[in-house]
Amino acid sequence: MKKIVVSGIRFFMKFERHLEYFRERARSAGAEIVPVKTENEMEFQKSAEGASAIVVIARKISAQTIRRLECCEIILALSVGYDCIDVHAATEKGIPVSNVPAYCTDDVANHAMTLLLALSRKLPLLIQETTVGRWDYNPARPVFNYRDKLLGIVGLGKIGRSLLPKALGFGMSVAAYDPYLDDDIFKLMNVRRFHEFSDLLTESDYVSVHAPLTAETYHLFDQRVFDTMKETAYLINTARGSIIDQGALYDALTKRKIAGAGIDVLEKEPLEQDNPLLGLSNIIVTPHIAWYSEESFKNSMTQGMDEIVRILNGHRPRFIVNPEIFGMDKH
Repeated sequence: MKKIVVSGIRFFMKFERHLEYFRERARSAGAEIVPVKTENEMEFQKSAEGASAIVVIARKISAQTIRRLECCEIILALSVGYDCIDVHAATEKGIPVSNVPAYCTDDVANHAMTLLLALSRKLPLLIQETTVGRWDYNPARPVFNYRDKLLGIVGLGKIGRSLLPKALGFGMSVAAYDPYLDDDIFKLMNVRRFHEFSDLLTESDYVSVHAPLTAETYHLFDQRVFDTMKETAYLINTARGSIIDQGALYDALTKRKIAGAGIDVLEKEPLEQDNPLLGLSNIIVTPHIAWYSEESFKNSMTQGMDEIVRILNGHRPRFIVNPEIFGMDKH
C-alpha cells in the first residue's frame, strides 16, 4: 500500500479532527495516511522513507530530505504558499511540487479589505473608548473618506485581483506592482501599473501585500520602504510574515512614519506574547485567519486530496509549481 505522509504544526491545527476524511480519500487510491508530528528533520526523514506523497502546511521540506525520497510521486503544500518546500531540489529529483492556489482566494481578499476598513475607520481605538464609557469621535480624528484614495496592490495574482472590485466598490482607485506580469493583464483588469515599487509606495494611501515569499520579497518592506510611504498610509499584509521586517514595521508605527498596519501573518508563528507590536494602538494583528471560512476549510481538504489521488492514479497534477520536470527523466 502506498504511503501518504502528512505533517506540519498548522496541518494538525487545522485537520487533526478530520483525518478520517484524508484516510478515506487515500484508501480510494490504494494508499494510507501516515501522520508525522515531529519537527526534527532526521526523524521526519526516517518517517518519510518509502512515501509516495508528502502533504505539508508550513513544514520545511529541505533539499536534504528531498534527496532521500526514493519513490515520492508528489510533494503537496496544502496552502497557497509553497515557500516551505525546496522546489529546486524537488525539480532536480524529478518530483512534482503542487499546491492549492485557489481554495481561499475570496476569503483572503475579504480579510484584507476588512483590515483596511477597520484600521482606516479607527475601529480598535473607538471600541476601546466606548468600552470604558466614552462617547466621543474626536480621539479617532482624522478619518478620511475612501473616494479617490489609491489602493496599491503588491502582487496582482488571484487574491490581488479578487481585492480589486471590493476596493472599487468603496470608490477607491487601484494600482498595482507586479514585475512578473505582462501589460496585457493590467489592461484587462483596468488597473494602473507601476513599474517601480517605490513609485507605488509614494502615491498609495493603502498598500495591500499579496505576493509570495521568495528571496526577492523577503523583508521587502524594510526601513527604507517605510521612509518612502505616506505618513497617512496603511499597510495590510495577508500574504507571508517575512515579507515585512517586523523591527522596521515597529519603528515605522511608533514613529508614525505610516498611519497603521493590519497584519494577519508574522515572521514567527504562533505569536510570541512579548511581541512589541501587540502594545501598539495603530495595528491590528489577527492569527493567520485570512484563509478561513467554512467553505475554504472544506475546499482545502477536497482540492488537496483531489490532487494527491490524481497523481497516485497516474495523472498529471492540475496545479504544478515546477512543470519543467515533465521534460526531464527522473533520477
